[in-house]
Amino acid sequence: MESSIILKNIAKEFHNNDNKYKIHNKLNNYILNLSTDRKFLIDSLKNCISRRNFFLNDAQNLFFYLLIEGDVIVAINLFPPIKNKEINITHDNIHHHGWRLLSTALILGEGYETINFKRKSHEIVQNNVVKLKIEDSFKHVSGDVKFIDSEQAHVVFQPQSTSATLAVWSSDRTLRNQKLKKLFSNFPSVNKFISNSIHKLKLNNFFGLNKKDGVYFHPENGKIVVTKNYSKPIDGERKEITHCMFKFFQDIEFKDMDFFRSLKNSIPIESHDVCEKLIANEEIEDFGIIGDSRRRFTREQILKAIDDK
Repeated sequence: MESSIILKNIAKEFHNNDNKYKIHNKLNNYILNLSTDRKFLIDSLKNCISRRNFFLNDAQNLFFYLLIEGDVIVAINLFPPIKNKEINITHDNIHHHGWRLLSTALILGEGYETINFKRKSHEIVQNNVVKLKIEDSFKHVSGDVKFIDSEQAHVVFQPQSTSATLAVWSSDRTLRNQKLKKLFSNFPSVNKFISNSIHKLKLNNFFGLNKKDGVYFHPENGKIVVTKNYSKPIDGERKEITHCMFKFFQDIEFKDMDFFRSLKNSIPIESHDVCEKLIANEEIEDFGIIGDSRRRFTREQILKAIDDK
């Protein structure tokens, strides 16, 4: 079965059932099997990176969107190491996904350490201090599917070598805006305009749009606080993100050299060297990423801030 059909069927499962939790549970083993299905992964990636201007517009973030259909998203997320190989450093701020549910399985690598906090504990705020409570701390490894609930804050720490996950997202309930989002699915600028207008009118809860504020948190002066004016347009410079992507392609044995030769003209010239390495089957080093220093905190800072409360 072609990857596009598999992805459409996943979306259909969620759209045809109001109990989204039940579908995540139902698809648990299926997601695990897909995470090890190299044919599915490579075919999906081909479709993704063949999109017009992918390496100009999209290759500044550490993920590949394999499917976006209404509130359902299927993606591959990359977790490269920090460039200086420092350990116990956050991949991003502590955050939650609003009304989104997430099931995720490891595709590649040793996995990563993560802390999950008790659902909605981020809503307990006293004197501008967020009273997060830890639910679980573990390493996400292959052979298991991890589930993140809606409104459940969590934080991931960068691994020492590149890891990647297959992620399946949905809403936690049927949303009013899904028919509208499907109607304008081929017009992202219209979607964005409508979304911004609804937020300005403060009708986001009525239309089922996700939160923009109170989603990100970080340790500061020994306390956990809400991150103000959080911005995440990119995960790093295009050259370093593209390098991480091609390292991932090589590690999962995505070796269709004719495909990459045909793609080369669409890849920015500063990344031609890493593409040439892949085509020539030369080892691509796991350099990792510098990224955004505003998203970098230590495990010790986080745990100390929570203990101090």
